[in-house]
Amino acid sequence: MKKNIIFVSTALWIGGIESALVNLLNRIDYNKYNVTCLILYNYTDMAHRIPKECRLLIADRDKKVSFKKPYKYSKLFSLLEKPQNASDFRLLIWKILCFLFKGLEARLYSKYIKDQLKGEIFDTAVIYSDAVAETAVRSISAEKFLMFYHHGAMRRVYHDTVGYKKSENIITVAESQAEMLKNFVPKYKEKIIAINNIIDVEDILLRSKEIPLTQYPENTFNIVSCGRLSKEKGMDLAVSACKELVDNGYSDIQWWIVGGGPAENELSEQIRALGIENNVHLLGMQANPYPYIANADLSVQPSRFEGHSVAIMESKILGKPIVATRSAAKEQIQDGINGVLCDTDEKSIAEAITKVLSDKELLRKITEASESEDFESRNKDILNKLYKIL
Repeated sequence: MKKNIIFVSTALWIGGIESALVNLLNRIDYNKYNVTCLILYNYTDMAHRIPKECRLLIADRDKKVSFKKPYKYSKLFSLLEKPQNASDFRLLIWKILCFLFKGLEARLYSKYIKDQLKGEIFDTAVIYSDAVAETAVRSISAEKFLMFYHHGAMRRVYHDTVGYKKSENIITVAESQAEMLKNFVPKYKEKIIAINNIIDVEDILLRSKEIPLTQYPENTFNIVSCGRLSKEKGMDLAVSACKELVDNGYSDIQWWIVGGGPAENELSEQIRALGIENNVHLLGMQANPYPYIANADLSVQPSRFEGHSVAIMESKILGKPIVATRSAAKEQIQDGINGVLCDTDEKSIAEAITKVLSDKELLRKITEASESEDFESRNKDILNKLYKIL
């Protein structure tokens, strides 16, 4: 008899967590599992990649999508959203409103989802994003709960103890991340295990052959960095490292940054202030980042914090030499073997890139090592670990 599984996440916009979820949904054995994916916001950039066997439900507060009835309290939710560029007085009013009504709205929304599911009971509910933990626990009826923790940084905003208490296992995507989480929330250390993300090798190779909207110029050394434009991903360090390289005579370098996020304006200003507009290019969020990786000469991951970097795995699959900070890739990269590791600062990143540029034998060696990894066996091992706890 098939087990009924539901995955609950924030949305299906373009991002590392969302890619990992879609890859997993594409590899589950649908002969053994009836699978539902529930998202709370109507952002579906990656929905077309979900297999037809998986039921997709969208419980958007503002718009009726999957359920017959709309959410009646959408205006209350809108009132509780943080205002942008607001005065101190407006922010004070917002904080008072949140104190008075945020808990109530959350309970009303959870009840709405529960009512629309009409008493459906699942064998396992998988809380795939920490941001949805409390909603999932309140609205989903399941025999068992599991919870993923994807972040490299141990910040309290990422930890929902409601989800931790309810879940039989808390799954991190790297061993080092599991150890950090055990130290951060020792009360739940017996529940914490590590299972890496699945990578869809065939899809990456196929989509990498598409022609990108922006093509790299010839006769330049093209570096690519992929990730959310936020502090933890360290794209500001990449910009400063490029300035170091240009000042050291590597004026033909072109650095392409793929991704969107809250730091976009700051990065644009930083690029202008350093006078390297002709060397660093913000390409924004790309539905298909793989041609940009495939056509680059070097992939650089400058993260300050990382769980298990999807971008690094994608670069390996596409046979790219990799430079990465230790905080981004110490479990994924063996220094000097299948990549080059460096400290988390612009000078160290620039020095690591210089090392690769000046040593053709090292460049060849780390490229060949990336290409030789057995990703399919790795995926099978990951699935077997998941099946044991589903």
